[in-house]
Amino acid sequence: MSKDKVSSKSKSSSKSDRGSASIFFFKWTASTLDAYTKSIKNNYLKVLIAHCTRAREGDEEASKNFDYSELGANPRVVKDDREDIRRRLRDAKNRVWTNEEAKPETPISLAELSAVYRLKTLTKMCEKLAEIMGRMVKWFENNRKAFNKVVGMTQILEYILRMFESACAMGEVFLLTSVNWKTCKFAKHMNPSAKEYSRSEDERLEITEKAESYCPKFLSQINYYRTLVYTLTCSFEGVLETIFITVNQERCEVRQKELTMVLQKLPPQYLFTKDTLEFSRRTANLLAKPPKNAFSFPTPQQDISEQSKRESEKILANSKKSAKISSSKYYHGRTGDAKSGKSGKSDKKEASLRSEPTQPSEKSKSKSKSKSKSKSKKSIIKKVLNKGNNSKRSEKD
Repeated sequence: MSKDKVSSKSKSSSKSDRGSASIFFFKWTASTLDAYTKSIKNNYLKVLIAHCTRAREGDEEASKNFDYSELGANPRVVKDDREDIRRRLRDAKNRVWTNEEAKPETPISLAELSAVYRLKTLTKMCEKLAEIMGRMVKWFENNRKAFNKVVGMTQILEYILRMFESACAMGEVFLLTSVNWKTCKFAKHMNPSAKEYSRSEDERLEITEKAESYCPKFLSQINYYRTLVYTLTCSFEGVLETIFITVNQERCEVRQKELTMVLQKLPPQYLFTKDTLEFSRRTANLLAKPPKNAFSFPTPQQDISEQSKRESEKILANSKKSAKISSSKYYHGRTGDAKSGKSGKSDKKEASLRSEPTQPSEKSKSKSKSKSKSKSKKSIIKKVLNKGNNSKRSEKD
């Protein structure tokens, strides 16, 4: 067997291996994302909503007054319920607590309410992504020939592996049961290491103290969750863009516009959280560059150190010097001498002696015209007088 045949067979086998690995990890990403989204809702979001609304978890009658669907990603759609809020505040103020029901000891903070909005929005985004990925899996199965055209591209496998890593990292951020992918048949594409995330049980949010005790860690988790959702969605966009190079978009079940609409709902990140949590190397690399907020506002500087004051004074002094130099250059620009801002007496004398010719003004023009007219009149009178004198002389003769 020749070397060319062996190389061609190895290339075809590697292409088929990448294609099967891509479909395998894409399906696993969809199922992992769906499972983790449900766990995050049950173990974190429902506990937080129950705390913020004072509704008992699992009690349907107590939670009827609160509409969970209104905690959406688009705040413009939320109805105006200010009168209802005022009424409930008056009722809470005048409420008489009985001995049977204990008065809540932990107050509700603005950080917890903002966490409800962000976590609710991110879980909705993940639910939409899982639904879109489910339709994409069906398209892979029904259009094997179309997918085989782009199987040879290594970019698709890279994008899908990043999607799978992002989905697995969600479990590490919220301390959920880990995905055992090291024993799968395509684990070699993931380059496994000895220090991968491993956990056998799910963590649950417990609110027993004030927000200052648990919110710093919880808000950091929401920030990390936001970064992973963004990375997964962008990698999914890369998969679609690579497929659309050879396959017509109309033949595909999923449109890229759907993913852009999902990304538009991305909530803002917390700017003043501390990165105190430790992760595996794989997850730390995914969380290294979080997406920036769409809108940002400048923060006022309250405490200014002496060093910053000195630096600002130096900047002002340098700006004044540069302003003086620029003005001197502008002053000497007409003569072409812009080396220094100083000018001696000899320069002034030379400038006065060798002044540049200026254009005559309108007054000088009018004066010159009047002078020329008077001169012409005088010359005419002289000519007439000369003619008269000549005629008189001729008569005498």
